[in-house]
Amino acid sequence: MKKTILAGALSIACFTGGFGLQAHAQEKVEVANIIHPKQVVASTNQVQSMSYQDIYKMFLLSKLVIEDDDDITIVTSKNSIIVKMSLKGLMASYTDGTNLFPEGEQALKENFDEFKKLYGDAIQMRITQSGNGFKTEIFIAGKWEAASDTDMFDLVTVFNRADLDLKPGGYFTDAIGHWAESYIQLLYQAGVVTGTTDTTFNPNGQVTRGQLAAMIFRASGLDVNEDYEGPASYKDMQGFWGAKEVAILQEYGLLEIFDGNYFEPNKPATREEMAHVTASYLEAMEFDVAKANKNNTFTDKNQMRQEAVESIGLLQQLGIIDGANGKFNPKGNLTRAQFSKILALTLMTVSEE
Repeated sequence: MKKTILAGALSIACFTGGFGLQAHAQEKVEVANIIHPKQVVASTNQVQSMSYQDIYKMFLLSKLVIEDDDDITIVTSKNSIIVKMSLKGLMASYTDGTNLFPEGEQALKENFDEFKKLYGDAIQMRITQSGNGFKTEIFIAGKWEAASDTDMFDLVTVFNRADLDLKPGGYFTDAIGHWAESYIQLLYQAGVVTGTTDTTFNPNGQVTRGQLAAMIFRASGLDVNEDYEGPASYKDMQGFWGAKEVAILQEYGLLEIFDGNYFEPNKPATREEMAHVTASYLEAMEFDVAKANKNNTFTDKNQMRQEAVESIGLLQQLGIIDGANGKFNPKGNLTRAQFSKILALTLMTVSEE
């Protein structure tokens, strides 16, 4: 009988909390709760204490929880961030009926007509790195103008959706401007992924089987010291840094697609292996897969391992994975960036249920 991962174990990546602004750049704090798209809590003192890197990370996280991608665009470069948010989208982002955190909503409502007159249909901010700090500009009447401290604080209050104590680090220079940088940042803040160095992530590098297992393990909130009961059955675990994590995931039934005598932890994982492990993770998290649609519509379904067909269909129907030209390419490999998106969407799906 497969074990079920207890919800109580999810001290890091349960993704059930709120968004507001609580940044402490110099203090290492555990992240327990991350996602809720409606809350805005910010203060002048907190914003003043933020570094450019904090602002960068905050906006990356905020983008993930604005429900309509058409409402917000964020363009990042080596030393600047340009954020464009429609006024309509901003107002819609507060509509959840709870009104638990009214600061941003109140500021927007009180100044909506003025905002409309000044900015048109969308507010645009440009934040440029200046040393470890930053300067802020607002796009008004067809040109960029310096923002006063008050304007900057008000706009950050309205824009911000990131309620967490930002972890030190996570400013990966090789992910700046990458399509997956928000997903990478979310998983970094949740303690699910790490960089290849302090300042690099290698987003286009391939995900190995060992890395796949490690990221799924961290997302599960399991603990090596508490959950390890003995070595895995694979014969090639000696000397592998993640041997205990693999053993625990095997015990929970998450690695059944690796059914041989050897796990080969340094071998690149295939897309179908990733999908089967991820779907097994959903099941172990007590996500109700029985009621979910598992219809696999990819045209290369006949090239998939039989045990992976429904797993791939489940993730496809949940909107977690997609393919290209109607095909999934099950035997292909995937990059660290691609899996970051898949895993982030998986965790958000668990949170929603």
